[in-house]
Amino acid sequence: MKSDALKTDKCSMRILMLLLLISCSQTPLKYKYSSAKRYLASLTNEDLHVSRIEGEFSSEKLFASGIDSTFLTVKLYDSEGKLLTDVDPSDLTLSTSEDIEAKPFVNKKGIFKAEILPHVKSPSIRMRVDWQEKTFSKELVLKMTTKPLKDKILPLNHEFSQSKSFGEISVSRGSAFPETATEGFAFENMGDNRIVDARRNRYSQRAFHFDYLEQARQNLALEVDDAPNDTTSHTMHSLFMFFPRKNLPLVEQLSGTIDVTLPTGEKIIFQKDSKEIMDGVFTEGPVDVSRDRHKRQYADLKYHGKGIVLRANARGQSPQLGQYEIEKIDMEFGIKGSVDVLIINGTTGERCRRPKIDFWENLDVSPIEFKFATDEEFNEYLKTHCGFSIPLL
Repeated sequence: MKSDALKTDKCSMRILMLLLLISCSQTPLKYKYSSAKRYLASLTNEDLHVSRIEGEFSSEKLFASGIDSTFLTVKLYDSEGKLLTDVDPSDLTLSTSEDIEAKPFVNKKGIFKAEILPHVKSPSIRMRVDWQEKTFSKELVLKMTTKPLKDKILPLNHEFSQSKSFGEISVSRGSAFPETATEGFAFENMGDNRIVDARRNRYSQRAFHFDYLEQARQNLALEVDDAPNDTTSHTMHSLFMFFPRKNLPLVEQLSGTIDVTLPTGEKIIFQKDSKEIMDGVFTEGPVDVSRDRHKRQYADLKYHGKGIVLRANARGQSPQLGQYEIEKIDMEFGIKGSVDVLIINGTTGERCRRPKIDFWENLDVSPIEFKFATDEEFNEYLKTHCGFSIPLL
């Protein structure tokens, strides 16, 4: 009997220790976001009591861009299970394990909603909602990631595209995508500086567009547009795709720089005011504004990273499409020519030139889909046609 009791005590102690370890390993819910200051009197009926709180997110998994947000929807019930619709939102407090930006709860026809904006590169966030610190919801977990949310894009029909300013950049999404999500960001170097001579060429500029359509792996790309003047057909377009595609492009607006993390995990550092490249895996030269448009070079961007970069060029049209020019893309950094694509292995220094049709159909549609939705598919192509593989970064 004593042996059995001893075994029971040991088992109970192990369970207790396990529970303590679990509780200690979790980040406490140390951040609180109240819908109103505490000194304001509650408007809730004194006879009303909330017995149960249920909550859910409009998106349970979120790109940790520092720009994408989600809505937390909360329903309140009394002891009989009846939905309560006349509770004062200021009686609700949100507690979280990570620092976030949270808008106050608002009552929408008896449903209480708050917009949640996590910080860039935020880990997953545990949350709980309480009513007057008397009744608490179960813990909710908002899963955060910087990885692509899926491989292949869907045939979404975007009727229009929307963009809005966010600090020094503009962020964009298609009309078929959730309102609180993003599908790209962009900014422009308008000069006057060493890259864009705006004093002598007032319409000259270089624009950077980081695209992650549907937050999928398939079409992750950087498009750089060099405008020598105000004639659209003269714009020199260059498309860059990076491998391995480990994460969605991330942008951090710091005190003096704009830091962009590429899909490989490598960085490009831009000067915040001028948008000139200061550091990272690219160096850049000035926009070519020479008179003969047929002899102009494409964006003088040279990749010095360790991943794979695929570059395509075209003047006055999408770089993925066929081109009227007859000069093949150069084998060094792809600054000259637009026939075929250049593939650079940054780790080994090997180069490979292949036809555009291997990667995109020659159709002027939107979006123009990259044929290799996964890195595994693209790696097999590289081994067969280029003789090298995607490096492990």
